[in-house]
Amino acid sequence: MSVDSKSPAAPRGILHWGMLAAILLAVAMAVTPNVADPDLWGHVQYGADLLREGLPATTTYSYTAEGYRWINHENLSEVVLAIGAETIGPVGLLWGKCLLGLAIVGVMLWRCESQRLPLLVSGVVALLVALNLTNHWNARPQLSSFALFTVLIILLDQCFAGWRNDWRLPWLGAQFRRQSYQPLAASHPRMKWLWLCVPLFFVWANAHGGFVAGYAVFLGYLICRFLELSLDRGWQGAGMMRRLTLMAVVGGLATLVNPYGPHLHRWLLNSLGTARPEITEWHPLYELNLASVAFFALIAALVFSILCSRKPLDFTQLAITGVVGWQALAHQRHTPFLAILFGLWYAPHVASAWERCFGASSATESPSPRQAWMMGGGLAVVYGVLIAALVPRLSQMPTPRDQYPVSAMQYMADHHLQGRLVATYNWAQYAIHALASDGDTQLQFDGRFRTSYPQEVLDMHFDLILGPDPQMRNRSAASGPPDAGRVLKYGQPDLVLIDRGQPYSTQAMQQHSAEWTLLYQDSLAQVWGRRDEYGEPTSTRYVPPRERQISDAPQVGAVAWPAHPIRRQAIARAQPLPSIMPDHTEKGK
Repeated sequence: MSVDSKSPAAPRGILHWGMLAAILLAVAMAVTPNVADPDLWGHVQYGADLLREGLPATTTYSYTAEGYRWINHENLSEVVLAIGAETIGPVGLLWGKCLLGLAIVGVMLWRCESQRLPLLVSGVVALLVALNLTNHWNARPQLSSFALFTVLIILLDQCFAGWRNDWRLPWLGAQFRRQSYQPLAASHPRMKWLWLCVPLFFVWANAHGGFVAGYAVFLGYLICRFLELSLDRGWQGAGMMRRLTLMAVVGGLATLVNPYGPHLHRWLLNSLGTARPEITEWHPLYELNLASVAFFALIAALVFSILCSRKPLDFTQLAITGVVGWQALAHQRHTPFLAILFGLWYAPHVASAWERCFGASSATESPSPRQAWMMGGGLAVVYGVLIAALVPRLSQMPTPRDQYPVSAMQYMADHHLQGRLVATYNWAQYAIHALASDGDTQLQFDGRFRTSYPQEVLDMHFDLILGPDPQMRNRSAASGPPDAGRVLKYGQPDLVLIDRGQPYSTQAMQQHSAEWTLLYQDSLAQVWGRRDEYGEPTSTRYVPPRERQISDAPQVGAVAWPAHPIRRQAIARAQPLPSIMPDHTEKGK
């Protein structure tokens, strides 16, 4: 049966809905990565601090950036994560993000069903989208950007329902128009719904800095529709053109309603204009893994649907898809935006292209009773396998010992190792939540990056962690030549916690062993202490050799998030607040 057929379609049978449920279970598997995210500890801590003490103006928990302005573009999301961590706990957060992912893909499947697309096409589109969300679907503020981006595209589709799915550039590609082409109306009753962009961008600007990408798409979409209107209606469309211009302006003004006003935009634009080679998410996908295979499968399906579809193309959708696709190719963190556009806009084109190249993709006859029973049995097996795999992923948020310094943190707590700490950046927010929230420990640098640290502090940190490799660094000229020893002197740190998987840092510490002594080592981490504090018997902080743990003991297994040292968990049970939101009295520590 043709996807363009106008004949009445047969009602969907129970097997159809059963297979659709199996697709949703597979999608749920894809959007439930449950390993703790490196930044979750910090997001929960900063959200709890904001609820307890108000919005901080300067960097907290740091000895290198005291008094330095902190422009936090994730306040609302961090408050939600903090409340969620205290009320529904980490397992509740897992369920929440799973349901959010299912809601986004569910909208796409609902659209496919409403257009009577073949189930094969619906399933392929849904799974391609879900697999491209997987690597980005951790409990973190970015989820708010992906969810609000979906809402934005649905809003635009509804407001321009009569404009979509046709080519309106008479001087370019007029052959793409459908035969029933109608000129644009001078007014559109659904256009009033564009006012919803005001609360949408207000929430987005306070939830995550991804609102910049969202507003760019919104503005680009309105500009393209403006161009179509001007070419299609000329001056007769002037009233509608004024409305589009007004909505572009008020949408942007809504983003100014945030604690920092235009300073947030100025900082974001300056930050986005500076390369971030130290952060993997800002790299293109270049490793051969599941994420890159899923991404290039998405690109292939997108190109296939555009080139081979018999359905009319939409200039505005193509223009927006091209820009978002360019960004996704340049930065892997933008992949979900492209996946969402693909799922919402291109499923009908996938169906049309499939039918054109391979013939009809849905059966015209109902299965016999025997076939129905066999298919039902197969679905039951699929349900059992997927549910058995899904339940553990929704039952715990593990902190793997071979990824996070759980044992090193326990050693530091057992031996009261406190003070000024240099911790490798992807462990620093864990250290803040587990060690620094009581005010006894301060960090040199953490994953907040440029939101709360000057570039010179970043540079000295990565001089130790990554070395001078120009492909992995973007240093400021004001920082001088690379020097791994500078961070070990600046601010007089007491302790260093490093990842042995970053060999440059371990070599640098060996080179400075005259000033530093190794206190702890396992297969994953090392803890170094300043020699004049922890290596001198006359010091009150002296750790004798018999109390040091130096080994290559493998780190296996996992502990439940937040993975605090046992000592801290025992103390927290005697207090009214759970350990995930510890209290502290010294603001700014």
